Amino acid sequence: MEGTRPDNPGPSSIGYIVETDDWTEERSEHIGESTNNRTEYRALIQGLELASEKGCTEVEARGDSEVIVKQVRGEYGVNQPELRPLRKRVQELADEFEQFEIQHIPREENWEADELVE
Repeated sequence: MEGTRPDNPGPSSIGYIVETDDWTEERSEHIGESTNNRTEYRALIQGLELASEKGCTEVEARGDSEVIVKQVRGEYGVNQPELRPLRKRVQELADEFEQFEIQHIPREENWEADELVE
């Protein structure tokens, strides 16, 4: 998952990749004005929605936003009120899968999703 914006807040784009042993789907879109954290959440949510639509049962999400990963894991609180419904939506989607985990990866390892938003 990747969210990008040149200014914070500012014009934003998201990109995400859902991959299984049998297929890979990449998506990106411009989402208008947003903050970096809202943008990262939007990418995660849309990726999870796609995985759910495609019938995935196990999900390993990866993203380079340590804040979002730790908020989803419950390691960080969500101090910004506008992010709380987004985290709640991620939790609802995660509960649909038999197995869900989310990992923080360094930015340089997130190059495929990053290229989708450039």
